[in-house]
Amino acid sequence: MVGDPVSSVHVVLARREHADFVLGLVPELVAFGPPPPRHRVPQMIDVDTRVIRRALEGRSEGAIVFVAEDANGTPLGFTHLCPDHDYYTEGPCGHIADLVVAPAARGRGVGEALLAAAEQWARDRGYALLTLNVFLENSHARALYDRTGFNPELIRYVKPLARREDR
Repeated sequence: MVGDPVSSVHVVLARREHADFVLGLVPELVAFGPPPPRHRVPQMIDVDTRVIRRALEGRSEGAIVFVAEDANGTPLGFTHLCPDHDYYTEGPCGHIADLVVAPAARGRGVGEALLAAAEQWARDRGYALLTLNVFLENSHARALYDRTGFNPELIRYVKPLARREDR
């Protein structure tokens, strides 16, 4: 069921009381289907949890977490942002490290509101570019990014190599 539209969503800087909500949504980052073969879901969740927790605690330089809330202050989703470096322009840019909308809040414009906040964050820092990564199989996220003006630019190819101790 689709709830209230984006007009009832506002985005705030994550507060201490948002931590359990944000970290509780981390498994949704891999809920789109099986990840590429070289990734193990439990490891992905552990790494994402650790990195996002550091950002929430202010221990990751320049990183920030925003939370989308409804008019009653109920959290609906989050985005984790960090500074990055654009390889070709050799300049700083903003990066959307993570974006998750709670399953019950999907279809209400929460993702769009979080992306708008990410864009404003990047503009406020003087960045001319905002980037993100998305798994090829994550069609719902890719549709959101396409709808909001992001364009695919690179495809990352990966070839796992045997380590010396594995040979």
